[in-house]
Amino acid sequence: MFRLLVSLLCGSTTLQAAPGLAEIGRSVFTDKNLSNPPGQSCMTCHNPNHAFADPRRVSPGANPSFSGNRNAPSLMYAALIPAFAYEDVLLPNGTEIFAWEGGLFYDGRAKDLFEQVGKPFFESHEMNLKNKAELAQKIRKSTYKEKFPRSALKDNEQLTYLVFRSLVEFLKSPSFRPFDSPFDRYQAGDEDALSLSQKRGLDIFKSSGGCADCHLLEPQNWSKPLLSDFGYDNLGGPASGRKDPGLFTVTGNPEDFGKFRAPGLRNIELTAPYLHNGSIKTLREVLEFYNKRDLEPERWGVTDYPETVNHDDLGDLGLTDEEISNLLDFLRAFTDDSLTKKKTTLPTPPKGTPSTESIKLNFPDHTHRLDPNFEHE
Repeated sequence: MFRLLVSLLCGSTTLQAAPGLAEIGRSVFTDKNLSNPPGQSCMTCHNPNHAFADPRRVSPGANPSFSGNRNAPSLMYAALIPAFAYEDVLLPNGTEIFAWEGGLFYDGRAKDLFEQVGKPFFESHEMNLKNKAELAQKIRKSTYKEKFPRSALKDNEQLTYLVFRSLVEFLKSPSFRPFDSPFDRYQAGDEDALSLSQKRGLDIFKSSGGCADCHLLEPQNWSKPLLSDFGYDNLGGPASGRKDPGLFTVTGNPEDFGKFRAPGLRNIELTAPYLHNGSIKTLREVLEFYNKRDLEPERWGVTDYPETVNHDDLGDLGLTDEEISNLLDFLRAFTDDSLTKKKTTLPTPPKGTPSTESIKLNFPDHTHRLDPNFEHE
């Protein structure tokens, strides 16, 4: 698979002779000794019981003097988010425009998952390491260091490259993409998978709620819907904490102030609080915000960048309380059965979920090939 890994395995001819990268990634993901000071792992802020999101508004850093200003999002299906790109988009009214889509983090500053997984190690408000050399040294002291090729343990760049690649492979594994929600069963033809209330919610989702305009119900870059167009918008969410410029940080375009990437809605029931800054506590409140934001401004308070807020698609939807309840019931149908069973570090995917190897080209994971430590056969 990779000449680098093959050569590091001292004559072995296939990657399969090494411990699986996903297995290494799981060890890295749960290791609390990789922060400074020790005590914070990736899983500290991505809780398995909350679809690998953080139930706190924002996540404190390993150094308690620092914390972020965003709510850590779910890692379920994160490996399927398309790469950051300026795309040709066809709007529901037939208008063709160009817009930013995809990318990791709420502002798209990481093109894909490989760029994303390495950044938290070195952020002062997250794991707070100084550089790759410090991360490599901690890996050399880990209980799972023998899972890495011996030659890589001697080279900081190669070792940290494998750390990042292993996290990517872990997050690409079937457990993070089970597609086994009631909605998926309904899409497959099981009419009884949704209740009557949920079916009414589905109709609202596609019509008067306008939800399906951004949270697409049709497959796009994957064989099943990811429930987002992964575009960017300023919803006018309540201000909370430091002012966050969002997409503007990446593009430098004043029109992008306060815009954040639309999340996928899978397992949305489990990932409270909501919006990029965790400013809305419950899913019902999110729907009420979308429905009456412009009619009840005093309820929601000020927003960071009012000049770029979207007033065309939300804020005065005219939905009744009953319709809100139906819509809420439907959103609960996006919760995977795998996550509602006995809680474990990693949920068990349903039988028949394709392996990563069988569909590896479907993943938008490109930048690792630009890394100087990557060599293909």
